[in-house]
Amino acid sequence: MATPLIRIYGDPVLRTKAKQIRQLDEAVLNLVEKMVAAMCENEGVGLAAPQLGSLSRVIVVRPDAEDDTEILRLINPRIIAAGGSQEGMEGCLSLPSLRGEVERSAQVAVEAMTPAGKNITVEATGLLARVLEHEIDHLSSVLFVDKAAANTLCWLIPDSDAEEGYRLEETTIEDAEQRFARLRAKRQAKGGAQQ
Repeated sequence: MATPLIRIYGDPVLRTKAKQIRQLDEAVLNLVEKMVAAMCENEGVGLAAPQLGSLSRVIVVRPDAEDDTEILRLINPRIIAAGGSQEGMEGCLSLPSLRGEVERSAQVAVEAMTPAGKNITVEATGLLARVLEHEIDHLSSVLFVDKAAANTLCWLIPDSDAEEGYRLEETTIEDAEQRFARLRAKRQAKGGAQQ
């Protein structure tokens, strides 16, 4: 089974609110596993169903980017408590190579259902809290660029001469929109998923 392409910024599905899952069935369980595969294949730490074109309230999150064995599969997640504040750079698989500084809660509690139908509460701090908030935002059609300070948007450019292996190049949302439109058109021309 081929891993589906991740939808790119500008695709209308990313700006449409996801719907509650009313019944756990084979289609939902298959979607969850497709999401896990796409997230891992693209070396992400989280993915929301709209990023694969499904308007279902489902997210998957890797608490440890190096460990594929402990992936959270959350159906109908919602934040029930949040506190504190943290700022940090964020990126998104639907906005490849774009980064921006976003303020998020420092800790969250998320209520959700597992694919086995069990109701759970996930308490998280730091990076995991940030990832959970980011992915749950996707379900409400909110992207990190909507919350990022405009003057912090930048491209992450691979650079073997740079100490960290990359450099940052400032950009604007208008420039990003144009680049992502070209990327969607290129994918469409190659017969990829409608973007």
